[in-house]
Amino acid sequence: MDSLTGKLAAFITGLKYSSLPPEVIQKAKHCLMDTLGAALAGSKTQDAVLAKRVAEKLSQKKEATLITGKGKIGVLEAALANGIMAHALELDDGNRYALGHPGVPTIPAVLALAEKEKKGGKEVIPAIVAGYEVFGRVGAGGNPSHFNRGFHTTGTVGNFAAAAAAGRLLNLNPPKMVSALGIGGSQSAGLFAFMADGTMTKTLHAGKAAMNGILAAYLAKEGFTGPAYILEDKRGFYKAFADASNPDRVVEGLGEKYEIMNTYVKYHASCRHSHAPVDAILDLRKKTELRPEDIEKVNIYTYTLAAKLIDGKDVSTPISGKMSMAYAAAVAILYGRVGMGEFKPKVMSDRAVLDLMQKIDVYPDPEMDKLIPHHRAARAEIFLKDGRKLTSDILDAKGEPENPGSSSDIFDKFRMLAGTVFKKDRVERILEDIDRLEKVKDMSKLNSLLAAK
Repeated sequence: MDSLTGKLAAFITGLKYSSLPPEVIQKAKHCLMDTLGAALAGSKTQDAVLAKRVAEKLSQKKEATLITGKGKIGVLEAALANGIMAHALELDDGNRYALGHPGVPTIPAVLALAEKEKKGGKEVIPAIVAGYEVFGRVGAGGNPSHFNRGFHTTGTVGNFAAAAAAGRLLNLNPPKMVSALGIGGSQSAGLFAFMADGTMTKTLHAGKAAMNGILAAYLAKEGFTGPAYILEDKRGFYKAFADASNPDRVVEGLGEKYEIMNTYVKYHASCRHSHAPVDAILDLRKKTELRPEDIEKVNIYTYTLAAKLIDGKDVSTPISGKMSMAYAAAVAILYGRVGMGEFKPKVMSDRAVLDLMQKIDVYPDPEMDKLIPHHRAARAEIFLKDGRKLTSDILDAKGEPENPGSSSDIFDKFRMLAGTVFKKDRVERILEDIDRLEKVKDMSKLNSLLAAK
């Protein structure tokens, strides 16, 4: 089929474990690990607690594990709740070209469906790769215009990704995969309106996309049809959701380079657009003792999208703090980290943090705009009352493919996050199963380790 979805469908239905490059297989395992770590720690948030409660009330079946839940629930409800908790801490992975988070719609859908359908690791790995492939390509094809119009890519493009992953897991043929993508895309939704008051719908977008993807794949399997030209049609996704798009990006280099390799890992629990500035501040903090009473002002320079999106200083809820550059910068100066604990009420109401925020301003830098999307750079300038000016420039935040950190960082991150819920022996058993994922015959075994103690 000559449509964009047809070309995507032909490729992703042909994905096999045996044909994937070793580095892609390894990356898929790391993405699974990273998303599960975020979900386990995120399971304790208010978003997750409420989502689990609703999922249990709605569910009439016992098909898939509810992460940190007491038993199995329906496959759709599991994908919904697990997706919400995986996105709740802002510690899940992302793709800077797609301007969104591929893991939280893809992996909750794959894990829930694999358990229900009794699939093994050799089927799960290409399904994960398929989801990341579609997310990266469809997202990059419509952004930044899609994002600039107020859409949350994780919730919109995430439907395509979860449908691709679920369809691959169900072994859909190319025509049915086209329908799955069309059905998934037809459910696209997710608005950045949560930015105005710091409400919870950002996490709902991830869970709903995971749930919608499974629904799309099952409908397509039974013969329900979806639009083959959903991306490029005059009434399709790009025309409806973006003022400008590059549809050719969807199939550019298809089969030659894998989008999953563009995935970044987050090491701060805030919006990704704040990570390069935070890294710059932490760099200065290592070199100079920073006391708030000694600071005259802090200027942060970064690309325009970031400067405009997260320039607010009203931090009344955790999500509003995570989406505030000034807040992330202030806690980085005061605490030397921007982790889970820095978004608890005690810290968010800390007068020292709130006062320091008023000294922090964010400015767009036209030179950094020229680097987008290949680099998301930032510069932090701290002016001290004694006349000194401290400056640090960051080209790529830690966790980007160009600046991945040490090989052990992602494992340390998982152990830290999972350790907030489980004891060390269970954490290591989960890691062991992920490491040997291709040898796992039934994902129920791994999923059972994610349930309540």
